[in-house]
Amino acid sequence: MASLLNVSTRGSERLRTSGWFIGMVATGLGLGVMFGPAAAGSISTPGGRFSLQQGSNVGTSPVSKDALGRPCADIEAAARPHSSNPNVFDHVVSVVNRCLKPLKLSICYFGSVHCQFLDIPGTRRKDLVLGVYPGMKTFRYSYKEVR
Repeated sequence: MASLLNVSTRGSERLRTSGWFIGMVATGLGLGVMFGPAAAGSISTPGGRFSLQQGSNVGTSPVSKDALGRPCADIEAAARPHSSNPNVFDHVVSVVNRCLKPLKLSICYFGSVHCQFLDIPGTRRKDLVLGVYPGMKTFRYSYKEVR
């Protein structure tokens, strides 16, 4: 039997069991329920500086893949607190292009139509500050490849 691990962060509570979580997440737009694989939520460690986030690939848009069939874009996101005011967070999305061909991604807050575009040369990494919000430690983003 898998052991239960309570992971608690300020503004959110989630229960994690053997790779799955169910939780309530406080955002600037209200309270939302999240569930699914554990990697699909925000993960923070006690005393940790960053709160890692996971996004959603919208729709069935085609995605470039490498020779092993993995997506070319390896995307991570984190809420990074400012050093001068730890209650203000940069929402940073970091993209690594594993393929040789350049990629162009459209990255948005989940459910928003106002997106930012990111051109990533082959085998390179780029970071994008999606937004800056006071007190909003968790966020959701969506992305799609623009061809």
